[in-house]
Amino acid sequence: MNYFEAVNDLPCFELETDLYSLISNNILYWPGNRQICINATEENSDNFLEGTGSLYFDWDKKTVAKDENGNEKIFVPEREPKLEENDFKYLCTQFQGTEFETVYNSLQANYKIGRVRLMLMKPKTCLSWHIDSSKRLHYPIKTQKGCFININGETKEMPQYKWCLADTTVEHTAVNASKEDRIHLVVSVLG
Repeated sequence: MNYFEAVNDLPCFELETDLYSLISNNILYWPGNRQICINATEENSDNFLEGTGSLYFDWDKKTVAKDENGNEKIFVPEREPKLEENDFKYLCTQFQGTEFETVYNSLQANYKIGRVRLMLMKPKTCLSWHIDSSKRLHYPIKTQKGCFININGETKEMPQYKWCLADTTVEHTAVNASKEDRIHLVVSVLG
């Protein structure tokens, strides 16, 4: 496969129990964009939402207006403050003392990383066709048949509890064609 590479130098844990414990104890929640960031900037180390969504655009402030030809267009302002992947260097306090901390420390020891996010895809959904600024490590925490990533025409169903490096610097999408939620830990790999 050209765009996917198995990774064997990171620990594999059953993270679903810790995640659901944090959610059921009201320490975490899934926001509207269905992302939770496990790391943050120094000044916001307790904000697990700071690193969610786009670092460049503020989709919550999008507007729809007509252009000069009367066609509807979506306008999305830039995000303020402007942040970069390498600004996310601190484990969010909510994850301290959990298996996520062990995984995060291993990631930092083995890779130069940016944001580390939990991404939830609801059943029968997909992402837009897009390009990321860096490769991504994926660790499926909850997955099943019908969940896959397509990168430039190459499709892969990632097995649960196995790390995979995906070259998402080319056009790709993720699909959850199953009838259950899909949750991946997704790591921006820098450099």
